[in-house]
Amino acid sequence: MSATTAVDFRALLSTRAQIGQTVRGMIASSTRTVRTPRYEFGGGRPDPGSFPYDGLVEATARMIKEEGADALTYGDPLGYAGLRDLVCHKYDLFEGLKVERENILIANGSSHALSLAVSAFVDTGDAIIVEAPTFSGTLSMIRRHGPEILDAPVDEEGLVTGVVRERLESLKRQGRRCKLIYTIVNFQNPSGPTMSLRRRRELIALAHTYGTLILEDDAYGELRFEGEPQPSLYALDDGGAVIRSGTLSKILGAGARLGWLCAPEEMIPYLASFNFGGGVNPFMSRVAVYYMGEHMAEHVKLLIDVYRDKRDAMRRGLLELLDGTDAVVNKPEGGFFLWVKLPSRTNRQKLAELAAGARVQYVPGPPFYPNGGGEEYIRLAYSYESVEKCYEGARRLAEAILGARG
Repeated sequence: MSATTAVDFRALLSTRAQIGQTVRGMIASSTRTVRTPRYEFGGGRPDPGSFPYDGLVEATARMIKEEGADALTYGDPLGYAGLRDLVCHKYDLFEGLKVERENILIANGSSHALSLAVSAFVDTGDAIIVEAPTFSGTLSMIRRHGPEILDAPVDEEGLVTGVVRERLESLKRQGRRCKLIYTIVNFQNPSGPTMSLRRRRELIALAHTYGTLILEDDAYGELRFEGEPQPSLYALDDGGAVIRSGTLSKILGAGARLGWLCAPEEMIPYLASFNFGGGVNPFMSRVAVYYMGEHMAEHVKLLIDVYRDKRDAMRRGLLELLDGTDAVVNKPEGGFFLWVKLPSRTNRQKLAELAAGARVQYVPGPPFYPNGGGEEYIRLAYSYESVEKCYEGARRLAEAILGARG
């Protein structure tokens, strides 16, 4: 009997799998600065103390009694109809935006939703435009699809549409078209600004002029602490150019893994053709509806108070020690993150070592930039730790920053 020869799966990997593994390794090595942090300011994890445990237990019991059999079998390929209706209700409640169930496709969280849109429209070698900086997780997913990634900067008004125009015009001169523009419109992750109404209108006009789509990522929109909300790109657009993503991860729990795309009705079947698996989580979809259908407004109000206090505590801890330097600590109007421009003469390697010694986790700036840059920035998440630890950990990080200056 001949000896068994092992099959080397690595020789059979798709190009996308190889790219994905490389990108995953790069991000992991550059974002996890502390192995066992005492102050977890790295990932944007929701506050575990805010989860409505008792309410979810009660909602689950009611749901099982009323819909148990349907909850435990395969679901609608577009998602549980009740959850799609809940998304419509959410948009109406918080924005006055009227959409129909037929405009909604349920996905396994907003990251999955965004990947469906990119898979549907982006091929290897296509040109797309993203913000610099932008969310590193989405950037990793986009890279797996192999497009040419063009970037445009972000300022206090959000995505700089003048640079977007330059990129689109350059592609036009080459006889090419941008397939998609990816933007985070509210409390941009990581840099924090909310896109101004002027810029929103300019971006939509550019999409129509140059025949491209906009992928509008709005994971944090309900979590506004102050300032005036702006209408979504989807609401402003009357030409079918905008696909919008959303999620319950930030207002219910990331473990729910429920997100969606909101798009023109005729686009939904094409997006759904990339959504395999027997319907997204029919069980948890129903639990979410039974709880959020009755408690959405009051629960979101509670979360706004929780996260505002954390943001303020973290900023206070940083600024008490960094005042007098040229460090810049932003003040986002909502969301989960602070974006810090380090003071001049900060040795970034020494900062990483000192922060690790203090067991403070943060994310360096470069992973958020598609084509290089960001070395002078760090991102801090205030979402997970308590108010007390946000303040205490911020002071410890500020001490590390001061100690890392040359």
